[in-house]
Amino acid sequence: MTHDTDVLIVGGGPGGSTTATFLARGGLDVTVVEREVFPRFKVGESLVPNCMPILTRLGVLDKIKAHGFLDKFGVTFHDQELEREATFTFREGRPWPHFTFDVHRAEFDQVLLDHAVSEGARVLQPATVEKLVFDADGVTARLSDGDGERTLRARFLVDASGRDAFLASRQGRREPMPGLGKVAIFAYFQGAKRWPGREEGNVRIYIYPEGWFWYIPLARDETSVGCVLHARTVREREGSPEDLFRAMVERCDRVRENLEGARQVTPMYTAANFSYAVEPIAGDRFLCVGDAVAFVDPIFSAGVFLAMASGEMAAEEILGAFRTNRFAAGRFAGYARRLKRGMRPFTRFITQFYDRQFLEIFMNPRDTFGLVDTVTFILAGGAFRRIPLKKRLSLELFFAIVRINRRIRRRQGRAESRLEY
Repeated sequence: MTHDTDVLIVGGGPGGSTTATFLARGGLDVTVVEREVFPRFKVGESLVPNCMPILTRLGVLDKIKAHGFLDKFGVTFHDQELEREATFTFREGRPWPHFTFDVHRAEFDQVLLDHAVSEGARVLQPATVEKLVFDADGVTARLSDGDGERTLRARFLVDASGRDAFLASRQGRREPMPGLGKVAIFAYFQGAKRWPGREEGNVRIYIYPEGWFWYIPLARDETSVGCVLHARTVREREGSPEDLFRAMVERCDRVRENLEGARQVTPMYTAANFSYAVEPIAGDRFLCVGDAVAFVDPIFSAGVFLAMASGEMAAEEILGAFRTNRFAAGRFAGYARRLKRGMRPFTRFITQFYDRQFLEIFMNPRDTFGLVDTVTFILAGGAFRRIPLKKRLSLELFFAIVRINRRIRRRQGRAESRLEY
């Protein structure tokens, strides 16, 4: 059968556009199908430093720098119950810069997608993939757009559909991550508190009994503020999302102070039960990237990085498959292993984050045995590279200290895990 395109990519977000750019540059005919009209509002505005080398390899870093996004040099955590605050600053001398950006996702995603087009990718937008049928020679997609329905034939498919997880909802499975079925309520504000100098772009995480807030400063005096709540808190309260958000602001002292006099400039958005993993993420003539693989709690701002890193890895595997004309699932087993290995440290930190015993150690950082250096290495995205032996040992030491602290508190009858909330 004839093919209309080599690779069909479902979704034009950072994962889809990254994959499209690398594939088009590698000489393949690429078609991206995106159901929304860009620019569109999207949460997840904070990048990690290891995004920067990927943007460089894409050839789009200069465009991103010229756009005027806010520089980010670190992350500040504050725990209201422990009355502790800790700032982790990105360090120099790494394989990536010691800074990154806080971005308006609508604009950031638009730059990436436009760049993919400039590199040769074709974008159908707005258009929706209604149905897929795989066979030995490729995949047939039924599309719908403003002109009606039509079919498109491709030799390979990339699912970059984000949290919709297009393939998993039809021929796979999506498993919730235990204890991470949280609820998020978020909006943008103007006139919220800012800090001077390099600290202005620091993402701030405010932890309080019912959950935690993200506080992400953006350009043009806008701030993304989101409340992540334990499911138990949501079940026990009535009222609209706006009512719940305002009630939680009053419960979190720092956020209440930061938003004094601020003005909400977007609608209030919500997301629920958002942590999950998908299986399979690779198969005969398809790969998944980004949130179509998994979505983990946003506490460490890993979402955009995981999308772009998986997109680059997927493009490498697909180009190799086209060179050898081998598209069976076994050809992509290495991709699945590499991706899961890179994501594992993020997931480990996130699940530990809801453990009070972890926070007591995390919020009192000491660089003994290089612990702080190792933590910042992992949270900057270093897990997708080969982690040096010294850092691997330091990481295990860090979690061993957490386990010891947990045992001590358990003997004292003070052990607590918010994962059960």
